[in-house]
Amino acid sequence: MIENWDEYTVESGDFKMEVLQQKFVPLPESAVYFELSGEINLYNSQVMKENIEILISKGIQLIFLNFEQVSYIDSSGLGVCLGIHSRLVKQKGYIRIVSPSEKVRYVLELTKLKSLLQIFPTLEQAVAQT
Repeated sequence: MIENWDEYTVESGDFKMEVLQQKFVPLPESAVYFELSGEINLYNSQVMKENIEILISKGIQLIFLNFEQVSYIDSSGLGVCLGIHSRLVKQKGYIRIVSPSEKVRYVLELTKLKSLLQIFPTLEQAVAQT
């Protein structure tokens, strides 16, 4: 487990990314849980990518992203999710999407990424599939 990431928050414009390590559900040791809010667009997706890559370089292999409060995601945000997914799969890890908002769910279905990125209605269900 990484110390000092328990309550880490990044903000960029209307985008917010908050680590809530083991606050609600016990997570595996090499996991981190993010709650995201706002828009994930060309500008904010870079912030998301950079911060997640820092965690991956520190040994995190399992990433849970809660998209319940995400109002918009564009192709750059989807690209970040796919890039993270690809990198983690090579390291025997994964990314899981938790509680996507209706708009995000629609985009994931429209782009057929719903079948590639694992989506769960709750963090408990996502963790149970580890």
